[in-house]
Amino acid sequence: MTLGIDAYYIDDHGKQVDLPLSSALGGVESTRYSFYAGEKAIAAGLVLFPLLATEMWIEARGAELAILKREAHVMLGFLEDKERAYWEFRLGNILEAIELATPYGENGIVSIG
Repeated sequence: MTLGIDAYYIDDHGKQVDLPLSSALGGVESTRYSFYAGEKAIAAGLVLFPLLATEMWIEARGAELAILKREAHVMLGFLEDKERAYWEFRLGNILEAIELATPYGENGIVSIG
């Protein structure tokens, strides 16, 4: 299984409208624990990504998108050369989703899981 990324907003009628992503890949299932909720993420005080260890998915909306963006940049800073390409692509997908959802304010949502 793989972790997927979705970006969408809730329109004025309460309907979910998907935003097109270049790629929805977030990583293989085991990376919930080994990367997103790994020792480095927890030691850095991240709050959203580590939830993937106990939740099927996480959703960030509105102001939480800025937190998710900061956490993605923190994770980019942890990358070692041997894993850089793999994770830059996946974290890049998350950053793209955030950029697409942010203009919708509290109605913009990014889901990972």
